[in-house]
Amino acid sequence: MSTRDNVPMGRSAPRFLSIFSGRADLANDAPMQAILKLAIPSMGLFVFNSLLHLVDTIFVSWLGELPMAAMSFTSPVNMCIFATLECVCSGSISLMGRNLGRGDVRSARHIARSGLLLLYTVCLISTPMVFPTISNLIFSNIGAGENSELLGLCWRYNMWYPIMLPFMGYTYIANTVFRAQGDTLTPFKAIAIANTVNILLDPLFIFTFGWGISGAAIATWVSRIVSSFYVWHRLNVSSVIKLPPMIQVKKRLLSYWGPILWIGVPVGLSTASTALGMGSINRILSTFGHRAVASWMLGLRVEELAFNFVSGINIALTPYIAFNYGKRDPGRMLAGFKSALLIAAVLMGTMGTIIYIFPHAFLGIFKPIAEIEYQAANSIRASVPGYPFNIFLVLSSGFFVGTGHSLYGTISQLLRSVVFRVSAAWIFAQLFPLSRIWWFQSIAFFLASFVAMFFFIRHFRRIKQECSGNR
Repeated sequence: MSTRDNVPMGRSAPRFLSIFSGRADLANDAPMQAILKLAIPSMGLFVFNSLLHLVDTIFVSWLGELPMAAMSFTSPVNMCIFATLECVCSGSISLMGRNLGRGDVRSARHIARSGLLLLYTVCLISTPMVFPTISNLIFSNIGAGENSELLGLCWRYNMWYPIMLPFMGYTYIANTVFRAQGDTLTPFKAIAIANTVNILLDPLFIFTFGWGISGAAIATWVSRIVSSFYVWHRLNVSSVIKLPPMIQVKKRLLSYWGPILWIGVPVGLSTASTALGMGSINRILSTFGHRAVASWMLGLRVEELAFNFVSGINIALTPYIAFNYGKRDPGRMLAGFKSALLIAAVLMGTMGTIIYIFPHAFLGIFKPIAEIEYQAANSIRASVPGYPFNIFLVLSSGFFVGTGHSLYGTISQLLRSVVFRVSAAWIFAQLFPLSRIWWFQSIAFFLASFVAMFFFIRHFRRIKQECSGNR
């Protein structure tokens, strides 16, 4: 039985369909074509997802410097929350993709439902954040200090995340199901809907209703609810893997938790390490004042426009690698990885060049004071030279996840986020003024990429030997 018989989404895409279809035949499309078909909507997904956060940042920045600093302090905490989502989704897509590659749709269905049940369980970890005492304790220890107004703003923004997590979790797993079947267009539409709702509600809740920074979080919460209903509908219409929001606990489903976590925990730790690194950077920058922290946050928001490209391509690469690993085809795996590198280099390189030359054109939409805008521009220009190394670092992590060996990517990312980046930032903060310390980002990209290269070469050789032995 062919792949087209097993996965209807691959079968339903006509051969003459353009690369903008968002649906690929993971077994038969040319590697470059398959990656492009999956990557274009995936990049759009990340653009819209970043736009969702960007819109919040823009409106909150209009409230003043302190709310903007509060958003910066909440970023690493929220990244830890998202790490739990990525942990389960990464393990699930790797296992689903490999089972679909073998033609085992039934097991893929069980994995999807097991992943959703697991995700609901881990979402409970964030529940204490709704209590101001716990929130103040966390944020005071990551750089917000004893500023009661700043701590209050952090709580009012972040308390809504535990409430919205079940809806976000369902959407994340549903999108993973679509991606495993070679469909990235539906996840793109889901985030586009969420983003449209958020844009409409942000000014209403923040300014018209006078809810301030809480209004931004509530608007995001409502947008996530709408998005979750959309993906639930699409799963019932176009997916061979159905995913009801309420899952009955069964022993068979629980048996998949171990394999999912074995792959997913390193990915979650990778994201958590990024959050830990950001929190540490915030502490280092806070010695220069809260404006330095706000500058760092604004610079990252603009850089997301470039990072979206490589993140979207990585989202496309992982199911492609998982599927062809299940088929035991290392040639297609390597060809797909090279195609992803080329696409990312062209797109991220172009966007990086634009924001390097014209950072103030992007920063101006936040209406920052001159000092914050100046330092944010410095941070962007110091980071862009490291983009080529970051491309390999990110895409190799996607390759490792697809083959079920995510620990290699975690080690590389951990070194980048915590060891190399924080160490460089601390050293530069002791030696240089604020305008010259921003090079810590590029140095971290450079060093970590060599670690990832070592792991990739070693791992791919093992895959070739393994696949040759199974023939």
